[in-house]
Amino acid sequence: MKNLLLFLFFFSLSALSGLYPANSVQQKDSTFVLRGRVLGGDTSQPLVNASISVERVNVSSITNQDGYFSIRVPASTKNAQLIIHYLGYENKEIPVITLIDSPNNHITLSPSPIQLGELLVVSGDGTNLVREALQRIPDNYSADPGMMVAFYRESVKKGSNYISLVETVLDVYKASYRSYSNDQARIYIGRKATDISPRDTVLLKFQGGISDALMLDIAKNPEIVFGTDAAEYAFHIEGLININNKPHYIITFMPNPGIEDILFRGKIYLDAATLAFARMEFNMNVEDRKDAAAIFIRRKPSKMRVEVNNAHYVVNYMENNGKWQFNYSGTQVSFRVRWTNRFFGLFATTYTIASEIAVTDRYSDNVVKFPRNERIHSTDVIAEKVEYFLDPNFWGEYNVIEPDQQINDAIKRLSGKLLRRK
Repeated sequence: MKNLLLFLFFFSLSALSGLYPANSVQQKDSTFVLRGRVLGGDTSQPLVNASISVERVNVSSITNQDGYFSIRVPASTKNAQLIIHYLGYENKEIPVITLIDSPNNHITLSPSPIQLGELLVVSGDGTNLVREALQRIPDNYSADPGMMVAFYRESVKKGSNYISLVETVLDVYKASYRSYSNDQARIYIGRKATDISPRDTVLLKFQGGISDALMLDIAKNPEIVFGTDAAEYAFHIEGLININNKPHYIITFMPNPGIEDILFRGKIYLDAATLAFARMEFNMNVEDRKDAAAIFIRRKPSKMRVEVNNAHYVVNYMENNGKWQFNYSGTQVSFRVRWTNRFFGLFATTYTIASEIAVTDRYSDNVVKFPRNERIHSTDVIAEKVEYFLDPNFWGEYNVIEPDQQINDAIKRLSGKLLRRK
């Protein structure tokens, strides 16, 4: 439970690199790129991580931190509907044809009230609901393995500035939810950008990012958070919320009093009809814990002192034909690093490591495990497995997560550094 993420510190700072593709509307007459921004109708604020999909195909994406999205869809979907859903709002369907050649779409979602109907349990102890949800996982999620295409991004910030970025398109073997087999991933293509200053004195390697992003599929790996039977937690039903035009229980959880282990706290969103896990947002209880650094850091110099400021996680699912599917996971962990010797100084520096994975396509033919030498392992440093790449058409027909403004600015700066180094 305590080995959810592993980060490896060494003695001077290493990082990650790349460029985003140029805007394009259509490629080889086979696909279209649809763009837009999703806002809440009641707040006019951007909706982060809203799910974007297209009917009749398995292509999907999500909105970024500014509410923007881009999604590449087959030309055959020209007369289909783009579907947007976000927790607490009504789904919105938009004809694909109206979004083609129109990059500045502002799409507003309307708040969705809950019609209680026969749902009587809207507050109180949620322990039994969560335990039943755990028991129903084999029924709510696929018994068959499948294949996925996913976009993965990880970044490192020093203070408020990005110092590294890495992005990859992955092939993923998704194991059955009824088996003990692990998911597998291999890199199809990747790129990175970095800006290493000679003044940096910490070598920071992000180890196991892709493996951990897949492990955050809590429906597949519930023991990571809940242990064997969730007995260490107290659960409380906060109420109901609408997700994908269906009511979902909001259940908060936190460790029981008196437990000294570093566990988790957060929110679970359960589909009210099936009790499937639709979403989880949670934090590791690392605040003010001097022993928390040992969970993340395998090796460090003796003069380095590291404190974990926070560790936040999110995982999201989508329903398709009565089965729920892993759709997205995100991680953000912040460290405070200082040195105890005068040579490096006593001032602390904050490093923030973030990663996210979004499933962009699924298929059920040619479902095979990958050869061992092609798989990503939990000990791999992804930044060491991809090269610098400046081709503006790098991603081809693959979907990516639209970069937010901060990352866009960082890419421009990091790419400039890269060009000057060549």
